[in-house]
Parts: sequence; structure tokens; C-alpha cells
Amino acid sequence: MKLILILIALLVTLGCTTVANNNVVKTKSGRIQGDNIGRVIRFLGIPYAQSISGKNRFLPPQPMEPWTDILQAFRYADSSPQETLTPTGDSPVSPAFNTPDYVKPGDNCLALNIWTPEKTDDKLPVMVWLHGGGWTYGSASSAIYDGKNLANRGDVVVVTINHRLGASGLTDFSRIIGGEFVESSNLGIKDIIAALEWVRDNISEFGGNPDLVTIFGESGGGWKVNTMLGIPSAKGLFHRAIVESGPLTRFLSPEEADKLALAVLEELNISVDNAEELNNITFEDVIKAESEVMANIPMTLPGFPSGFWPVIDGKLISEHVYDTKAALSSVDVPLLVGQNGTEFTLFMLGDKVAYSLDNEGLEKRVYEFFDKESAGQILNSYRRNFSDYNPSSLWFRIFSDYAMGTLNSKIMDVRSEEPNSAPVYAYRFEWQTPAFEGKLYSPHTIEIPFVFDNANTDAGIILTGGGKEVEKLAKTVSSAWVEFARTGKPASDELPEWPKYSKETRASMHFDLTSKVAPYIDSDILKIFSNKLQSETGLNP
Repeated sequence: MKLILILIALLVTLGCTTVANNNVVKTKSGRIQGDNIGRVIRFLGIPYAQSISGKNRFLPPQPMEPWTDILQAFRYADSSPQETLTPTGDSPVSPAFNTPDYVKPGDNCLALNIWTPEKTDDKLPVMVWLHGGGWTYGSASSAIYDGKNLANRGDVVVVTINHRLGASGLTDFSRIIGGEFVESSNLGIKDIIAALEWVRDNISEFGGNPDLVTIFGESGGGWKVNTMLGIPSAKGLFHRAIVESGPLTRFLSPEEADKLALAVLEELNISVDNAEELNNITFEDVIKAESEVMANIPMTLPGFPSGFWPVIDGKLISEHVYDTKAALSSVDVPLLVGQNGTEFTLFMLGDKVAYSLDNEGLEKRVYEFFDKESAGQILNSYRRNFSDYNPSSLWFRIFSDYAMGTLNSKIMDVRSEEPNSAPVYAYRFEWQTPAFEGKLYSPHTIEIPFVFDNANTDAGIILTGGGKEVEKLAKTVSSAWVEFARTGKPASDELPEWPKYSKETRASMHFDLTSKVAPYIDSDILKIFSNKLQSETGLNP
């Protein structure tokens, strides 16, 4: 009888994947120990590359030297050098993006974090999060990005990563200096690639499937996902892609990048002739120079190149990811793209009047922003399709669809029309938060606590207000994201059938307490928005 019990125990053990005893995992660089958080094992601050100090400051990520002792992965690493760790600026949602008090900007920032179920029946899909904050702010250590609840479901491994930002990650000295700085272009993107290579080489030891990796990100994280879709050398490092409120179609030209690099050198009081001094500066010096340079760069609409931005360097990036066609390197990757109902409530906080518009105030704004004929058509369409919106929320909806929805639609149109491409799926997150007196409606970032199933955590409640309805919607949204990571098609028991996106139907899942399928944006209105955006920017959106 005792022998039978031993054999049964052995069979059970062989039938599941579990992290080694004492939560110790052997990676290619050395052993790492995590800690238990309920049924999840968490590994924080795993270095995937060396410190960026000294001569590494403007070099591609340098491989870690193997270690012999067990690395205790119990605390987050440094965040990338930056002025602030709050990617949303001074806004009501900022506390949700706080990091632990001990996390500071610093040179030991090239690190990632992993949450994995304690036991799994098979190698699981892996979801790698690219944090928001544009190209200059943010941290993988933000409370709202905690991967515990998503991993606790038992069907996915969650990874969040840090990489160089701003002047540290996107100052290109390759042409104006060359020499030892010849590989200094797109360093932050090279960091992301290095992190994904680490995932490919090691994630199976954590219960993950290296051949089933999804990259997903919001805002600037969405920019990063779009960028990765345009990099041939990243092919095979990920197999699904999700862009949340982060359209990007174009990169800097070499000439624009050179001008930016010269401005950074000037602020650092370093010339091309004594460029070796770049190896002696501190990250505080870089932050200060970045701040001075950015102060002289005008704001642009989200998704259009401005300031520190990836550059077409002819090596890593050779073309715009979406121009007249989609970059061919990743057309076989299923793509999920979307945005929230009133994204710009979070960006227009200084416009106090906008939050208390009446019908006359709404009409005045729309007629001033668009031509007379278009304004009338837009108002009629939005009043008909969003009859439960008040004048303020209608204004934010119209402007958000124009400023973000147009670019997102461009991406999906170009990508879905590429011959033999993988399917594209679209979503709109329509649920309106009661937090902040309800005046943010469906703002930028609101979907994040639902995606991570963190809507009822301390960080999530800041955004959602919490409650059972919120918890139920979070289960629905997170389930759809995980199903997309697993199969390439988003789905959930609580949702209607989710059709593919096409230019003809613009079919999109609209998330709310009762979700439905409807067009992403009305096609006639999109034509108006596209024409205006082209005239405003000089670019074909």
C-alpha cells in the first residue's frame, strides 16, 4: 500500500510543472529565489543586463556575468533614470502608479519581474508587459501593474520589464560621434529585445512557454508594442501583440535624431571632440540634460514623433512600422488594438470649463475645431450614437476619437488589409468610472486595472471605486486578454462572439457592464477626422 501511494505521488509530481524547492529557479545566469504570494510565486528585480553606469551608459545592454550564490529576487530593481516615477503626471489617477518607497531611479534598472502560478499542468502562455509613460517616464514596479491576480488564475505567467527611457535610452550618438558610440541608437528598444531574449532563454524554468509570448502595453507601452512590430530582428521573440491606447505609426528621421543628440551634448557641456566624457557622467546629469532639452520641444498629438523617440537608424529600424503598408516582419502576429471611451479627460484637466459644458458650449467647441459642415455632421452622429452622454462627455469622446482613434484605425486598416496577415481584433473600453465624481468618464489608463484583474486592489480602487460589478467586469476583460494570449483570439464566457476587425465593418468589442459589438468609429466620421489630422500634421495618418 505504501508503495502504491509513493507511485501515485510520483505520477502527480510528473504531471505538473512546479518551481523548484524553496522557490529556487536555475537560469542561464545563475539561481534565483522568489517568494510565495498566496498561490503565486513572485520574482522581483531579476537583472537581464548589466548596470548602465560608466562605459555602459550609451552602449547596448551588456550581458550579465553569471553569479554563483542564489540571487534573492524579493525586491524591485531601480527604475530607469527619469524626473518622476508617475507616468500620468499630476492627475487624480497618479497614486495608482506609485512604486514602493524604496524604488528610485538608478543605473541598476535593466531588470524584469515574474509572477507564476505555484503549479501548472503544462507550459503556460507568457504575457510581457511594457509599461506606460511615453518614452520618458514610468516603471514596471507600479502598483497597478502587479501581476499576482493575473497569474493567480493559473493559466498565464506574467512578466513586467524596465528599460532605458528618455535621454538614457533614445539619444543617438551613432552618426555625430561614432566610434565607441556607433551602436548608441535605440538603446531603450535594444533593452526590450534583450529582456525578451532573456524570457525566451529562461521562462520555461518558471512554467512559461517561450513559443507563446504576448507583448502588451498601454499608452507609451502601446507605442513600444507597435515599435517592436516593426523590428525584423525581434521576429520570433513574441507571438501575440496587444496595443492599449498607444497608437504609433512613425519614427524619427536620422536628421531629427542628430539634432536632438547635439542638444543633449550641449546641455551636458560635452563636445564631439571630448565625447569620451560621456563615460564619466551620472544618470542625474542625463536627467538634467533631458529636462532642459524637452523644455524646448513643443507638444504634439499622441503617437507622432516628438523629442526622445525611436529613430530609423538603418540597422535595428529600417522603415516606419505603419506607413502605406505594415512592416512585414510581424504580419503573422495576431494583433489586438483599442482605446477607452474618453481618453482625453486625463489630459485636459487644466481646461476646467470642459468638465461642465452645456449643449451650447459643446456646439461652440465642435464648430470652432472643425469646419461648419463637418461640425454639424459630427454632432448629429455622436448625439445619435451616444444619447446617454452629457455635453462634456460628448466633447471628450469626439476629441478622443479624433486624436487617438484616427491613428488606431489607420493601424488596424493597414494591418488588416495586408495579404495573408494574422487577424486583427479591436476593442473600446466604455465603462465609466464613478471615481473622481464621475467627471473622468472612461479616461486614459482606466482599462489597466481590469486587464490585470486588479480592479478591487488598493491601487485599482483609486481608478475604479471598486465593487462587485467592477470585479465581474475585470474577470471578463482579463479572461479575454488571457484567451488572446493562449489562442490568438480574444474571448470570454461573458462576451458575445468577438469578430475580426476589417475596414468594411470596423467591428469592435465595446466593454461595459453589458458588452456589445459595434463599429470602432463611424466610417463617415473617420473620414472627417483623417482629413483634419492630415491637414494639421502634414502627415498621412
